[in-house]
Amino acid sequence: MPSPANMIFFMSDNHTRTMLGSFGHPFVETPTMDKIAQRGVKFTNAYCASPLCCPSRAALATGRYPHQSGYWDNALAYDGKFPTWHGRVRDQGCEAVSIGKLHFISGENDNGFSDEVLPMHIIEGKGALISLLRATPDGVPPRIGPRDMYAKSGVGEADYQRYDRDVTAAAIKWLGDHAKGRDKPFVLFVSYASPHPPFSVPERLFNKYPPEKMPLPVQWRQNERPDHPAIVHIRTQDNFDEPFDEDYVRKVVAGYCGLVTHLDEQIGEVMEVAEDLGLLEDTRILYTSDHGEAAGNHCLLGKSNLYEHSLGVPIIMSGPDIKPGTTVSQNTSHVDLFPTIVEALGCSMSDVDADLPGQSLWPAIGGDEVDCLGFGEVHVQSTRNAAFMLRSGGDKLVYHVDAPNQFFDLAADPQEQRDLIDEASGKERAATLEATLRTMLDPEEIDQRCKNAQLAHADKMGGEAEIRSRGTFNYTPVPGDPLNMEKVS
Repeated sequence: MPSPANMIFFMSDNHTRTMLGSFGHPFVETPTMDKIAQRGVKFTNAYCASPLCCPSRAALATGRYPHQSGYWDNALAYDGKFPTWHGRVRDQGCEAVSIGKLHFISGENDNGFSDEVLPMHIIEGKGALISLLRATPDGVPPRIGPRDMYAKSGVGEADYQRYDRDVTAAAIKWLGDHAKGRDKPFVLFVSYASPHPPFSVPERLFNKYPPEKMPLPVQWRQNERPDHPAIVHIRTQDNFDEPFDEDYVRKVVAGYCGLVTHLDEQIGEVMEVAEDLGLLEDTRILYTSDHGEAAGNHCLLGKSNLYEHSLGVPIIMSGPDIKPGTTVSQNTSHVDLFPTIVEALGCSMSDVDADLPGQSLWPAIGGDEVDCLGFGEVHVQSTRNAAFMLRSGGDKLVYHVDAPNQFFDLAADPQEQRDLIDEASGKERAATLEATLRTMLDPEEIDQRCKNAQLAHADKMGGEAEIRSRGTFNYTPVPGDPLNMEKVS
């Protein structure tokens, strides 16, 4: 068992697992995050539960996958009905404070924190209602805005960066006012909105990544991109069916890198103050992101798919009881963080936590790795039907309801450029993984249960016509800013 210690838990939005220097990226500058990894442990095969903000954040908070909790999408978000790791430690006397983005239903619910500072919740407590219409005859209307949003990649500044700086300032103030002289450990959850698009960054950051020198993503060209029907549907729904030109793609990659470096700088400012206050000797630092970002790979932008670039996330942690330079390669999930954090604060799990699917990562941190399955699922507005990922070793199955499956050998093909589902080397291994998946859940039953829940919630929110009249929006505004709706005809 780890010794009880404070924790500063940094979280970001949209940071794919490979976009850190310490994870092998050749040029993105992330010195603060790299230092955390060097001082502690990095998990090289970590996954979010579902590649979209609300279902991912609900899973991280509750330790339950979407099919277990019913937090399916960006409208059916966390509402306080399940215990959270922060509520668990708070109720055992440890202060648990959140600063920044949460993306729950509302701060009026008991979300488990002692206090919420500058919280960003889903807009109007309703969120992206349009996603509830997946099972209707007309489905979800395509979004027009994402293509233009990513076209803003380059020199500039988005509202989210200003929000990030406010979050940093609030975290620094909290540490100065409250971190010292405590009888019990605290956990400070510092949650940023970056590197969510638009990828507009100050000139000094964009200049670090000249677009003409950016390596191009895999399979971004029209004649290379995967034509799997589920992937084609995502591309169409998000207005990326028309081909990209090379200049567009290079600016997206450059802007994304600049925004990742901006995030690293924000974390660095908080870390500097924590070090100046003498906190690092008895404080653990944890970092992860809610999901990844395609950034042009497979001719996709955003997330909502089960490729590694969108489902894979970084998890790094340093501090007491963690040997510097540790690497854990076992498949890891956000749902594992619930027991890991509760133990890290010296608190106990409850009897009602007995059915949680995750496991504490402390044995793996200590060198006792086990053979775990990797798992993820997606049920969101750009997907017609559910999809599930199951990984064992380097074998990865993506099971699509009412569409062909995909199978990748990640050991030989880490960027998933060759789908082996129809090849002799892949069929049998894919069938083995599918059989295992079906011992865990019934994919078709889960898909229907999700759609039933979405339709029921749509009725509560005024019905299909009312929801369609609201249209869609590209991203949640920062607290206090009006919603800029993108109307859909």
